[in-house]
Amino acid sequence: MSETPHISVDALTKRFGSITAVSDLTLTFEGGQIVGLLGPNGAGKTTTLQTIMGLKTPTAGDVRINRVSVQSPEIASVRRRIGYLPEQPVLYDYLTGREFVQFLGQLYDAALDFDDWLTDSLDTLEMGQDADRLIRTYSMGMRKKIAFLAAMVHRPNILIFDEPTGSLDASSARVVKDQMQMARDQGALVLFTTHVMEIAERLADRIVILNHGSLVADGTLREIKEAHGQPGGGTLEEIFLRLTASPDYAERAAG
Repeated sequence: MSETPHISVDALTKRFGSITAVSDLTLTFEGGQIVGLLGPNGAGKTTTLQTIMGLKTPTAGDVRINRVSVQSPEIASVRRRIGYLPEQPVLYDYLTGREFVQFLGQLYDAALDFDDWLTDSLDTLEMGQDADRLIRTYSMGMRKKIAFLAAMVHRPNILIFDEPTGSLDASSARVVKDQMQMARDQGALVLFTTHVMEIAERLADRIVILNHGSLVADGTLREIKEAHGQPGGGTLEEIFLRLTASPDYAERAAG
């Protein structure tokens, strides 16, 4: 990949009326790493990803992808190198799974040759027999698989995945995680959210924890354990719960 992927989040704030979803958030992400973005519900994870993708407009601050502001007209061409997988993908119900991925691939690049890749990928995700059924007949897990393939069809070098293994069976989740690692090894930047601490521990090179829209921890698993673990160590889950605990929970835990 010729261009090293790069995302910078600069003092990002996003408000919805009186609610601040993201507060003065500053982070930098580089290619060749998998970053796990963690936080409880309402921490600002999805809002951050949606702002990167242009689905939300910053209230203050900025996000730059490959040094181009998401508020610049030039960002549209930059986003063509991004693969985006939302937690609940919106697909075209009256296309088949195969047609949907083909449609997205042709939108990205009409000359892109991906037929062999698509056939192999459908089989790997155990979707080969269902690829020519209408999406409206699919389960949530099947829809997630097709959305994943649609996010990967154009060979992106930035992957933005919101709960990528949600609704997937164990074998398909393994395929998705393997693909994320392969993309990282080829120089891509992979940014994903998850509520499953074990996935973050095993997959992420770097872990970022948000709470109430603010950054509370950032580093490798080892660095986070050294900075925030209690004497004798502690699991990521224990550290996460302590850093993001409500005052009531913290008081009960201390008692």
